[in-house]
Amino acid sequence: MINKNKNGFTLIELVIVIVLIGIIGSMAATMLFQGADLFVKETNRQGFVSESRIAFWKIMRESQAQSGAVDFVQSNQNSLYLKNAKNITKDFQLASSGNFNIRVGNGSYNSLSNSLSSTNTNGFYFYDDNYNLISPPISGMSSNQANNVHMMRLELEFIKDQDEISLSSFIYPKNFRFGKKMSYHN
Repeated sequence: MINKNKNGFTLIELVIVIVLIGIIGSMAATMLFQGADLFVKETNRQGFVSESRIAFWKIMRESQAQSGAVDFVQSNQNSLYLKNAKNITKDFQLASSGNFNIRVGNGSYNSLSNSLSSTNTNGFYFYDDNYNLISPPISGMSSNQANNVHMMRLELEFIKDQDEISLSSFIYPKNFRFGKKMSYHN
């Protein structure tokens, strides 16, 4: 009797194994790609939220340090001119292009955010001692209007891709808590 020893695989078995490895590999690659894409989107989303919050908190912090109400001169719904106790001027601007800009002193404008919604952002509001809204013209507040500012409100909305974040706050500058200067303090 002749004994035939079969060592190895047939061609069909090898082809089936290669096809199965290809299917499993493509499924694994798809899952890895989806995971990486999800990670990138979430990282971008967190960057957008951080950028929006930092821009909003910066304007809140600078507004709280406003030296006096009269320094709101030239401010309107889209521009906010501030001067702190050290006489450093800061100009915040809501541009129609979706940029939220800051200028320190007489320098050039720098972007705090480029995701500002120009259609949904209401901007800056100013209130007098009786909490009545002061409506400055586009050219900015007069010195009489600015002198009556008691408190302000921010309403900003940031949009990037599918994400939106709306931030609003009332701001009562720290230097306003003592009231207006009397004539003998000048």
